[in-house]
Amino acid sequence: MENINFPEKFFGPAEYLPEKIYALPEVISYPNKINLADFLVGRSAAKYKDKTAVYFRNDKISYGELWVLVNRLANGFRSLGLGEFDRVMLMSPNRPEWLIGFMACWKIGAIPVLANHLIKKDEIIHRVTDSEVSAVVTSQSCLDEIEKADFPFLKKIVIDGNANAPNCVSFSELIKNQSDTAESAPTTLDHIGRIIYSSGTTGKPKGIVSTVRDILSCTDTHGRYVLKINEGDILGGHPYFSFAFGSVNFTFHPWRFGASVSIIEQFKPEEMFNTIREHGVTMLFCVPTALNMMLNLADPHIEDMKTVRLCQSAGEPLNTKTYREWKSRYNVEILDSLGSGDLMYWLSTLEGMPEEKIGSLGSTVPGVENKIVGEDFKELPRGEQGELLVRGPFGQVYWKNSEKQKQAVINGWNRPGLYMYQDEDGYFWYLSRLDDIIVTSGYKIPGGEVENAINAHHAVLESAVVPCPDPVRGSVIKAYVVLRDEFQPCQELEDELRSFVKGKIEDYKYPRLIEFIKAEDLPRTTTGKIQRNVLRDRENQQ
Repeated sequence: MENINFPEKFFGPAEYLPEKIYALPEVISYPNKINLADFLVGRSAAKYKDKTAVYFRNDKISYGELWVLVNRLANGFRSLGLGEFDRVMLMSPNRPEWLIGFMACWKIGAIPVLANHLIKKDEIIHRVTDSEVSAVVTSQSCLDEIEKADFPFLKKIVIDGNANAPNCVSFSELIKNQSDTAESAPTTLDHIGRIIYSSGTTGKPKGIVSTVRDILSCTDTHGRYVLKINEGDILGGHPYFSFAFGSVNFTFHPWRFGASVSIIEQFKPEEMFNTIREHGVTMLFCVPTALNMMLNLADPHIEDMKTVRLCQSAGEPLNTKTYREWKSRYNVEILDSLGSGDLMYWLSTLEGMPEEKIGSLGSTVPGVENKIVGEDFKELPRGEQGELLVRGPFGQVYWKNSEKQKQAVINGWNRPGLYMYQDEDGYFWYLSRLDDIIVTSGYKIPGGEVENAINAHHAVLESAVVPCPDPVRGSVIKAYVVLRDEFQPCQELEDELRSFVKGKIEDYKYPRLIEFIKAEDLPRTTTGKIQRNVLRDRENQQ
């Protein structure tokens, strides 16, 4: 961050910023003076002018058309007084205009701020205030909540209809009379290319900073060496562009390789299959819950999947049952990549992984380093459980949050807060988040390990494990369990689950308390992640 022309108050103390390493030839070859829109989109538009870049419903946008729209919107932004370093919030369902707004920010040197379109007034206020947003690109469906937040100064660009609010203009009117070419801001590798907010699973969402170099490095590590994206690929799936999974896979990766994007606004399993067929999707990106919903349809849609060569999952643990059933049915592998808004991707399974390693999180993404350490932060021998530290060409940098920054980095290494071990063959196995470690009767038990054991039962769809206060043991393990539709809660099944867990992991790790719950009753973030902190608070208050 040392070369960025931005006030230092927005980042933590220098000694707590991550040490970045550049181990691959691709990540050391970028020019320092670089405009990300030109480098990623403009170059592909010049090379693939007539090729379809974006599929949306029945519409197709070529690379040439996309580039013209980006330039027109960049000029439109400037006509509103926006420019270099201004923060522009993007808040809408996945649509082509979202991508165009994102790229237009890069073109003028503005900083895109990602906001889930499902957040409400209070969270809008938090993001606008925290990142000091000047304008928002949004949809009609979000406009009411934005108006409730009551920011009279906020410039609003509505992408899908009339501009029926103060200080508001429609996307179509803004670009209508603009030039097809636009001046590129003189940005560098250290310019901020994105601010994304954490999902809020452990507290108030935090602003996370990614530089231009971080973004390019992500494409040239995970995109190039794990997914192996090429110009013939069409990338499809449901993750929101504002979600770390969707942000990387749909708004970074494709443009680096001249690939195409298939966009859906809302996930429905039947419609996902139809979109795959109609758009010819070759790479499918879905969270495990969506994959399970697709598997549970009565019609398996075998023919619709014929174009898909690879799937990737992220955002939540991938159950081995889901992996095996998907591969058996469609003869397509699911890669399970571990990533976050903080750290892009740093671990992933790969195609052709040995059968005995299924269930692991795979190995280190090329260009990244991972190690397991003890409480003294010294590296542990393989097979021993401890905290995961990560170092790569990107790192955890927080926006205006010095306290979080101090917790996030130790001796230049990033601390994603995970409890894991690395086996003798170099594969990493997830046990729990550090804040989900449960102490009972003196034992430290990874909650994630217990959840994995529970989820392996054929009746279980998902689970969440938290400590419950106990006068004798300090706390005991409680499991909230969501059953598959064909199973009903009963004492017999509860007892069976306890015995099943004892057969999978050490006896003392079994859940002494089990509460069956409906999936919709589990507290979740707007990105669908279970909020275990809410469940913990619930137990502590009883």
